[in-house]
Amino acid sequence: MLAVLWTNGCFRDFFLKISLGIGFFSFIFKSSFKSYLIKINYYNFLTAKTNVMRKLRLLSVLLVALSFIIVNCTKEGPEGPVGGTGPQGPAGSNGTNGTNGGIGPQGPSGPAGPAGPAGPAGPAGTANVIYSAWLAAPTTFNPGWVDSAFSTIGTASRANFAAPSMTQAVMDQGLTMVYHTFAASPALPTGTANVQALPYDISPAAGVIAQLNYRPAVGRLIVYIKNLSNTTQYGLLAGHYFRYVVVPGGVGGGRMMSGPAAGYTIKELKEMPYETLAKKFNIAATGTNVLQ
Repeated sequence: MLAVLWTNGCFRDFFLKISLGIGFFSFIFKSSFKSYLIKINYYNFLTAKTNVMRKLRLLSVLLVALSFIIVNCTKEGPEGPVGGTGPQGPAGSNGTNGTNGGIGPQGPSGPAGPAGPAGPAGPAGTANVIYSAWLAAPTTFNPGWVDSAFSTIGTASRANFAAPSMTQAVMDQGLTMVYHTFAASPALPTGTANVQALPYDISPAAGVIAQLNYRPAVGRLIVYIKNLSNTTQYGLLAGHYFRYVVVPGGVGGGRMMSGPAAGYTIKELKEMPYETLAKKFNIAATGTNVLQ
């Protein structure tokens, strides 16, 4: 331990100072010792115990001085360099998943996409509207026009026309309309401008007004002439033609609820000019689309 302390410069400096001080005081003490030898002998009567106590006291003083030297000569060395970064520790375990957040508000609608290409043209049709050919009115009585009694209108002349597309379902759910035209023989009806929807008033004789009207029936169409002027019954001359048009679809509240004319009222369809009706529902000027 003393060797370690001796390597400390502070300890060496302090020890040299103490040594010089002890040498100096020893020189003074020796010079004075001879003069006071007799006086010292006066104390020889002190017991051996007293001498031992003095030695122990001197030893204690030396130990205290040595401790003071060690404490005061201890110096803290300069701070060492920073050590290198240690290796990265292992990754910690994954934490638990958090709860899902609430559903956010719906975003705005995106812009409309471009229109797709047009599909191929479909076959010619009538949008489910059924129409007959132009049917020539009979020009004779019995057969031909027949006087009949109707419970609602009384006596009238009637003629029957075959109508295979006239079914009970059509009469219950659809709409049947009948049109009249005139084409002087040998001309044939073209169904263009000279077309009237029934009921339609005619004058079969001078001063006589009669009404052309119709009633649908299963498998046939009844056209009748009601004399509004007197009781005489009349038929028609050659050149009169009739055509029926059937618009299928449900009817509710006086309006077509389905089918090709959905959204139209019965009144709108019956009052629609024939030319407009034919164009809207692709009705040919002549011919029929009724399956025979």
